[in-house]
Amino acid sequence: MIKAKTLEDIYNSFEGNKPLNEDEYDFFVNIYDKKLKRFIGNIKRNTNKQNVFFIAGQRGNGKSTILNNLKHENAEFEESYEIRHIQAMEVFKYDDIDIVDILLGIGFNLIDNNDLGKKEKKELENEFKLKLKEVEEINSGELIKIENSSTDDSSEVSAKAELTVKAGFLSLFSANASLSSTYKADENIRKEAKRIYKFKNRDLLSMINSLIKKYQLLQNSSKEILLILDGLEKLNNIDEIFTKDVDILRDIECFKIITMPVYLKGIVDIYNVKAIDFTMEIDDNGNIKDIKLLKDVITSRIENRDLITDDAIDLAIKMSGGNLRQLLEIIQKASTEAIDIFESKIIDINEVDSAIKLLQGEIDYKVQIYSTFLQKIESSHIVSKEDREDLIDTLRSGLVFAYLNGKAYYDINPIIKDNLNRLK
Repeated sequence: MIKAKTLEDIYNSFEGNKPLNEDEYDFFVNIYDKKLKRFIGNIKRNTNKQNVFFIAGQRGNGKSTILNNLKHENAEFEESYEIRHIQAMEVFKYDDIDIVDILLGIGFNLIDNNDLGKKEKKELENEFKLKLKEVEEINSGELIKIENSSTDDSSEVSAKAELTVKAGFLSLFSANASLSSTYKADENIRKEAKRIYKFKNRDLLSMINSLIKKYQLLQNSSKEILLILDGLEKLNNIDEIFTKDVDILRDIECFKIITMPVYLKGIVDIYNVKAIDFTMEIDDNGNIKDIKLLKDVITSRIENRDLITDDAIDLAIKMSGGNLRQLLEIIQKASTEAIDIFESKIIDINEVDSAIKLLQGEIDYKVQIYSTFLQKIESSHIVSKEDREDLIDTLRSGLVFAYLNGKAYYDINPIIKDNLNRLK
């Protein structure tokens, strides 16, 4: 990504659907300074692998960008951890996620993405196959374990592993494709995984922990694994993972950071789950406190400051509600409106207004469906138990924004205000 010198550059420099990666740190603006310092400090101090660091938030709040850039925020992350960052939307892009998918996804990631030598890669893969087969055959009367005794050399063990697993679950996978991509793409394989492993969660967990230990042994490194499961909050029907299955998440034998839906932050407290939220701080009137940081988000991506007026920046920030993705999208659309519609050389109030109207049109249908609930949020800024499903749906779709700074405060997305007023 480059800093924008022209209106055409802004289109790519303000792409809100792609978080900044670690090579784009120059564009990173830390809008959660105190929260991020506490978060990093707690991870550094932690020595208990059963602790899980949960991040609560909704789409567009910048969680993935923060997680991509942890190494830049503190050098000890590079020195102390091997960070294994799993993006949920790349691995689990479907609607029936459960703990079986999570555990298998961790195993697939270890097999698919490592820099081991050829011999070590094969040894790790065979370990995975053997352990999966053992779990598959538990209580079936078919379990035949191969013991790795001191008399066996690695080639003999490898050969035995191949013979043992040839009819197992992994035989369903293509030999030439990654395990992760095949699992995501093939619904039948996922169904078979649920059939085999659904009621063997603890056995599957033990298998994954064994694989982690094997990987660390083969890696021969002093670094601990820091597993980041990022983007789970973007998936549907995953509440059980953070409630019923939270003990399994705790017992994965590595250090862990896991993102979760913002609406679960208060609910999961009864399961002794504590989550930090990355949401903008607001004052008692619901106004964002530090507007300057959001201005920095915009100006950090523009080299030629003559491309956008201060009034346009102020309006874009006001209508963003502090949601970074929406802020970037407003500026991006305003740039194309300037070029295509207004034939202007700069982004001013008219261009931003036009961009906002485009966004309003895209979500008007959903505003109509949830208008009663949205009007309640606009007037009271709180929710009740009966509002749970509407809250989940409107948070996911970006109709409602959550601000969790000591207390839960909900507000409608600023860009839908006109749509909602029309329905009153």
